[in-house]
Amino acid sequence: MHHLQHIAELAPLLERIGTRHIIIAPGSRNAPLIQLFTSNKNFSCQSIVDERSAGYVALGMARELEQPVVLLTTSGTAVLNLSPAVAEAFHQQIPLLVLTADRPREIITQFNNQVTDQRAPYFNHSKGFYEIPAQLRDKESLEGSIHSVEKLFQEAVREPFGPVHLNLPLTEPLYEPLPGPILSPGSFAGAEEAPEPESVLHTAGELEGRRILILAGMGKKDKVLENTLEELLRGRQAAVVAENISNLSSDLFVSTPELVLAGASDEELKELAPELLIAFGQQVVSKRLKLFLQSLQDMDVMEVQEGPALAEKLKALCAREQAENHFLETWKKIEKRELSHAAAYLQQAGFGNLTALARILRHIPAQTVVHLGNSTTIRMSQLVKARADLLYFSNRGISGIDGCLSSAVGAAMVSDQLHLLILGDLSFVYDSNGLWNKDFPENLKIVVLNDGGGGIFRLLEGPDRMEFFEEFSVTGHPVSLELLSGAFGRRYARASKMEELDQVISSLCTPGNSLSVLELDTTGSDNSRIFKELFSS
Repeated sequence: MHHLQHIAELAPLLERIGTRHIIIAPGSRNAPLIQLFTSNKNFSCQSIVDERSAGYVALGMARELEQPVVLLTTSGTAVLNLSPAVAEAFHQQIPLLVLTADRPREIITQFNNQVTDQRAPYFNHSKGFYEIPAQLRDKESLEGSIHSVEKLFQEAVREPFGPVHLNLPLTEPLYEPLPGPILSPGSFAGAEEAPEPESVLHTAGELEGRRILILAGMGKKDKVLENTLEELLRGRQAAVVAENISNLSSDLFVSTPELVLAGASDEELKELAPELLIAFGQQVVSKRLKLFLQSLQDMDVMEVQEGPALAEKLKALCAREQAENHFLETWKKIEKRELSHAAAYLQQAGFGNLTALARILRHIPAQTVVHLGNSTTIRMSQLVKARADLLYFSNRGISGIDGCLSSAVGAAMVSDQLHLLILGDLSFVYDSNGLWNKDFPENLKIVVLNDGGGGIFRLLEGPDRMEFFEEFSVTGHPVSLELLSGAFGRRYARASKMEELDQVISSLCTPGNSLSVLELDTTGSDNSRIFKELFSS
């Protein structure tokens, strides 16, 4: 049997689970796999040299498509460089199929280069691992291994989705034509449904008169779920808190809990306190909301697993009788008041990160997909009412700055919509290899909030009292964002006042405009004062 026969058998498995996109980090040991995918017209292949960036590009693609995407590397440090993206995908429940080429185990390991133990680099952040033996001597052993691979891929697309890792020790020669597949198609026809956990929801009668707060974490757009939540609010003493990255929108939902809780009086905080918290979805950003909920001693908590049955479970809680929802009225009254105060303050606060970001989020075209960088950017975005005609995404799984640019690149590469990435200068520089892409998507526009370092540390209480603050927390840098953008062939513009921003933002978002990077230079602005005054005012 051909020594690369097992490689030929992978393509049919991937096609059957709906995989079409392959992100390839170039190398030698993975040459047979590169040949497999690039020679098959059913796969679309992109080459991304920087493996750390490649991992996040694949993540952004899979999140945008809601389909599994293959991430392929050679051996050695290339495998380790994928770790941040794999961990983020695990926490965001995104189906990445990580294929890593490897060298077979040798008697004397010092004779080989580019070698590390690749059997468990993502042990805590993947849904499964399998290694195909380097030597498969007969058809029976081949069938056993491919069946194990099939089950591994199936696990990636079983709810909750997530990354899986297939390691492939390959023997030489690597550069020769692959054989065709010899195994007949298996019975795999899509992901098996995971057994539905027993419902932990209260009966409708038990909720009578209780104040219920429904907390929607990070997630995707779901009109059925939105309608169900609205129906629930019409018959219960309930409120829905749905931050922008929940992508659940309604005039009845509260999207700015940070403003609400910062502006509420002690007496109002008592009125906002729920007796029952129903939580679903992924991460929540607002720190004030987390601290508020953690402070409530007598609150019952119910976590509900996302999935097709979520709307049905919540629908069972809807009351038949229409009732006045005083609890929701309290939340919405305070939110309306605090949004009005915030808008009035930002109108006269002067040019800075927060005021510029608020202006952009209010005026970008409908149906834009907004990608928000971590640290200050995502926090500031939630001080503006979420728009129902936008989609919001952010790498809040473990909230690193390392792949903000690359994941937005990946999403835009498989979309026809306008994608707008807003991130800080350190995030942009750190992930600047996300621009290193011969197929860079022209529908992605990047706004960099450049305050000359890690501005988040100027907003936190405490770091500025330390002697190491400027050098080791804020970490100012000498990088020219214009030269950096130009090095990758990206057209650049700069604005340092609101009038310049207003002039360029509409052209940035105009279809066909070749402008890619807009730097908002706020190094001369008192960003920390503007942010803190918003709350103190």
